[in-house]
Amino acid sequence: MGRNLATAVTSPLCIFFLSILMGCAGQPIASRAIDPIRLVNAIVADDAGYVRDMIASGALTVNQRIPAPAYMEGTPLITIAARSASLNVLRYLISAGADVNARTPAAETPLMLAAFFQDDTVPNAASFERHEAAVRLLIAAGAELENDAHHYTPLAYAAYQGRERTVRYLLERGARVDADAENGMCYVNTPLMMASIQGHLNLAITLLRAGADPRIRVKDGLTARELALKYRHGSLAQALACAEALAPGEAFAGRCRNH
Repeated sequence: MGRNLATAVTSPLCIFFLSILMGCAGQPIASRAIDPIRLVNAIVADDAGYVRDMIASGALTVNQRIPAPAYMEGTPLITIAARSASLNVLRYLISAGADVNARTPAAETPLMLAAFFQDDTVPNAASFERHEAAVRLLIAAGAELENDAHHYTPLAYAAYQGRERTVRYLLERGARVDADAENGMCYVNTPLMMASIQGHLNLAITLLRAGADPRIRVKDGLTARELALKYRHGSLAQALACAEALAPGEAFAGRCRNH
């Protein structure tokens, strides 16, 4: 899943499913001394005290991998905390020396997960608040703004979700607007392509004004404009067509001022 979007947010059903599958052979020896179900639930519930006690007792290490929904083969504690925006647990793990750039089996970083997920129990824009706080917390702790070559980035994940405040913050901190695209080609969708798939017009314009190149094409695939057309986002496709017609270096906000 290193090239795919993150899977659904942890749910009670996933926790139940996890409990059924526990006890499989191949778990790290250290994880057998703990209750992984209880630990995952504690992290999701932001129970930093329980996590602290388990680490202080020597039952697990700060960078230990444990089975969790979507990552049954094991994922670092900090990735679970970032995915659920468990801010107290995140603060504790960071203070205890957790690797803020640890990756899930799908090569997703904690910052990517915080930039993608939201709290579905809270309506509208407020659903992103804790995850946006997690983004800032991770970046302040030294989280990398990019990812391994040919993988999605935190900026791409935020763009797909329409997280404009997160996108602006990542850009302000120095995230590369076109990720690792070179010579007009990339191997996974750029942030602009991700916004185009979802039809996030305002966010796409934000990326264009930040210098995103609309002419980039996925290897053997489509451009951002072609993706917008494919998913029937007509207004966005028109804005991207205008951007494609600009001379190299010409600012999007100039000739395409209607956007």
